[in-house]
Amino acid sequence: MKKQRLGLILVIVLLMAALVGCSSIATSVAGKVGTATNGSEVAIEKATIKFMKDTSDGGYQLPSTEDLNKWVVEGKEMIIIDTMPADSFQKGRILGALNAELPKTTLADATDEQKQAFISLLGENKDTPIVVYCGFVGCARSHVGAVIAMEQGFTNVYRVPGGIVAWQEAGYEVEK
Repeated sequence: MKKQRLGLILVIVLLMAALVGCSSIATSVAGKVGTATNGSEVAIEKATIKFMKDTSDGGYQLPSTEDLNKWVVEGKEMIIIDTMPADSFQKGRILGALNAELPKTTLADATDEQKQAFISLLGENKDTPIVVYCGFVGCARSHVGAVIAMEQGFTNVYRVPGGIVAWQEAGYEVEK
């Protein structure tokens, strides 16, 4: 009888602990705790799914911001292209980056002039690593650039997921 009562008390305590744990999870969600600093996890999910689809369709590679910084510090031979507008490029860019503005929407929206300006930065050696970036995960400018580089026959094309925002948040040096 004592064992049954002790077992019942243990079950009640565990059930209460589980309920308290679940209520704190609900509070966290209601308190907008998550990946997004503004609580917009839906926006992050939407951007992530689009980014994943673009990457799969584009066939290029994804280095982390940390990996790119390592390459820059080591002096790895590569061409880095910032696909943001010139005024953003002037405010701060990854060390050694060149600039060719591309549309933030799709490749179909790129003008012939934009495509040619981008292609002119790629060089002749199709094996040279080409690294493209834009502002942040939800920005498609770097996807457009990566696709153009792939279409031009470059074999080592990289798109930096977090762009210049992730670069700066990581505390890496920017060039102005």
